[in-house]
Amino acid sequence: MRIHNIDCRTVSVPVRFPVVSCVRQTSEVIFVLVDVTTEDGVTGIAYAQAFNIHGACAIMQCVAHLESALIGRSALETDALWRRMKEALKLLGLGGLPMFALSLIDIALWDIKGKAAGVPVYQLLGQETADLEVYQSDGLWLISSQDAARQAEQFAKAGFTAMKMRLGRQDAEEDIKAAREIRRAIGSDIELMGDVNQGWTCDVAIQMADRLADYDLTWLEEPVDAEDHASHARLKKSSSIPVATGENLYGMRTLQCFLQQDAASIYTPDLQRCGGITGWLAVNDLAGMDGVLSGLHLFPEYAVHLFPSIKRPVKLEWMSWPEILFAQPLTCEQGKVKAPARPGFGMEWNQENIDKYAIN
Repeated sequence: MRIHNIDCRTVSVPVRFPVVSCVRQTSEVIFVLVDVTTEDGVTGIAYAQAFNIHGACAIMQCVAHLESALIGRSALETDALWRRMKEALKLLGLGGLPMFALSLIDIALWDIKGKAAGVPVYQLLGQETADLEVYQSDGLWLISSQDAARQAEQFAKAGFTAMKMRLGRQDAEEDIKAAREIRRAIGSDIELMGDVNQGWTCDVAIQMADRLADYDLTWLEEPVDAEDHASHARLKKSSSIPVATGENLYGMRTLQCFLQQDAASIYTPDLQRCGGITGWLAVNDLAGMDGVLSGLHLFPEYAVHLFPSIKRPVKLEWMSWPEILFAQPLTCEQGKVKAPARPGFGMEWNQENIDKYAIN
């Protein structure tokens, strides 16, 4: 089952709740979509966030670069192809957008692998499907405390037993007010996570963690610069709120550094930054050996297949942004999701929507 060609395209899709965080503001999300097709006619698909059109163009160019190294190779030899792509990217760097491209292709190859075997990816990994509890991550951005409380109440009524709010407003008092109002709206039985999107210094994070302790946050995510393991470790030692990080870490070496420094309690690696499924399997093994709590950042369509392999899982992050891309989108009911039993990742493109939101 040899690789025949790799196609790329870009779409910009609207989101239900405009994104307002420390790192960006947008009402649409740009995705790069990849189709890897074999000589036998089997196609594996994958998507990644590009954040802006310039990023999308760069990712597509990196995919084109990798295609030349993969044509004619067996699509089922995912480990060998991962190493071959890594070698091809050495001069471009193994972080940032080149890694996004590698990850995209790797995810599509795992989709092919499942389709060729006629089984879902979770079965390829020796697991069974199960209902997975999620936390709602669609909303609760840096909006007014009143609007945030109303959204949180809607999420609770929809059956979510956990949700994530964003922190990092210019006025710290507004963060405290938002946490207070959300907690008041959802009561004490629903989990509330906080994500700062790298918006604080370490000193501010320590002060804010102390003040936020009254609102029973499940974790405080990326409170400082994502690569600053020393500040993460300092905050972890001083805060009663568990520290979470991982979505902006690239591969095993950076994770290993955090683990050695005991810099966080929870890790949420991101598939497009850690090398797709193949890269994530290595990261997951490392987290499992260390015994830390872990999950995944976004990508629920893939995460439902991977979560059964996590040794100490947290709840799965639910984000509805990509659902418009798929003919049979993953659905969340009463705060739970389940992997489809269809081969591969069980997803196929909604071509009508992709044509509608395509960026030419």
